[in-house]
Amino acid sequence: MKAVAIVQARMGSTRLPGKVLKLISGTPLIEILLKRLSFSKEIDEVIVATTNELVDDRLFSFINRLGFKCTRGSTKNVLNRYYETAKLVNADIVIRITGDCPLIDPILVDDCIRTFKKLNVDFFSNTSPRTYPDGLDISIMSFETLKIANNEAVTDFDKEHVIPYILSNEKFSKSSLKNSKDFSNFRWTVDEKEDLIVINNIFNFFFPDISFDWHKILELQMTKPK
Repeated sequence: MKAVAIVQARMGSTRLPGKVLKLISGTPLIEILLKRLSFSKEIDEVIVATTNELVDDRLFSFINRLGFKCTRGSTKNVLNRYYETAKLVNADIVIRITGDCPLIDPILVDDCIRTFKKLNVDFFSNTSPRTYPDGLDISIMSFETLKIANNEAVTDFDKEHVIPYILSNEKFSKSSLKNSKDFSNFRWTVDEKEDLIVINNIFNFFFPDISFDWHKILELQMTKPK
């Protein structure tokens, strides 16, 4: 079964425009994210799904220069963007990652994929309930589940956010990974300039190693003098 990580990313963020190409330790955020995902042992392919907007021409070109595939689709119907991308690359398993999470942990991703396969469910995540730091969000679904959602979702909300239709529909079997302790109060995603400072500080501490796992980040933040 082909497992494909699809990273949704765009330059048109309203709160922090162009954030996916902002530099972290001198390297664009999206490049770090893709390189970290490349450490995964369970993912067969990593691909970026961006929009057809002119503002994303630069992102599209950059991803291609890195050697990763990049597809383009609707700005508002992200669900369809995922479906068309998954169909294009013949994915059996789709791993949804958002482009503002450069600390995404490949080891945690692999744990989720293995559990998804073992349980043989339609949908799996580590966010129901949230026990991992914000920025380690992982959602996994079968291609068939994604196809049904794409064909049946009608509200703008369901189309824009990809997984709500699946989460609210009882026809899909679901499960989740819950951490032994609740660390959901930690914020490791990038939406504001302040978030970028936090991520920069983390990477500057570990650089040039970018393969560190989330437990090391947690240890760093919990032991840092206040």
